[in-house]
Amino acid sequence: MPTRLVHTTVAATLIVSAIVPLPAEAEPLPPTKPWAVDYGDTQCVALREYGDPKDPLTFAIRPAPNGETYELILARKRGGPAFAEELQGAVAFGQGVPIKAWLLHYGLKGDKVEVYTFRISASDMTQGRSANAVTLRSGSRPNVTFGLTNMPALLQKLEDCTADLKRYWNMDGVKIGTIAVNSKGDVRKIFSDEDYPSEAMTRRQEGTGQFLLLINEQGRVAGCHVVKASGVPALDGMGCQVIRERAKFTPARDKDGKPTRSTYITPPVTWRIAG
Repeated sequence: MPTRLVHTTVAATLIVSAIVPLPAEAEPLPPTKPWAVDYGDTQCVALREYGDPKDPLTFAIRPAPNGETYELILARKRGGPAFAEELQGAVAFGQGVPIKAWLLHYGLKGDKVEVYTFRISASDMTQGRSANAVTLRSGSRPNVTFGLTNMPALLQKLEDCTADLKRYWNMDGVKIGTIAVNSKGDVRKIFSDEDYPSEAMTRRQEGTGQFLLLINEQGRVAGCHVVKASGVPALDGMGCQVIRERAKFTPARDKDGKPTRSTYITPPVTWRIAG
């Protein structure tokens, strides 16, 4: 089994720096610290602090374990909404054309941390390699622009980390022979009517999503990532939350019959409003 170099602090805990109110779009905020790339058990994430060193803003880049999408995350130390809300925004690298992106705005449970999470495709993320700034736009809220440096090296580190993550979770285990029996489980019966996000219900939003799960040796869901977006981030966010809290699996087995880490692609999860 490959060995992961891990920091035990997860990204959600790292993104807790106190920050100043979001500034109007102007000159890019300067970084106050170098990029830090965290090799976690279930994710890779690059973090950097910006603005006032005494009251910094945190910006993070997090690729999905399969490398197909990236999340751009902005966080600040203050209370966020108890229930995630969906906003229409955009991401712009340098002077490039803005990339339309729905985003989730939420507060971390147990911490007074407000988070904005934008998801873009890996192909869109390539624009960041040569960019010297990125602007995050979230509807009617003020835009924020971060100065970017060392992006080719940073993105290469994230790609290397993702490749290691794939090996660690035996993503190609059946193909290369490290998995003899796949993990088994059923997520179709764990959802209830009460799980429908209130904001999506109010907007009469429906959709179908699909998820990549990281299943540990005990059959628990250690990580959940969107592989097919429903088009409604609130639905995708709730889908992962329900699956992580309630889904149970029989773990995969290696050629010696021992439980081993594995990945699992869920069947499509469809959200429909009755009536």
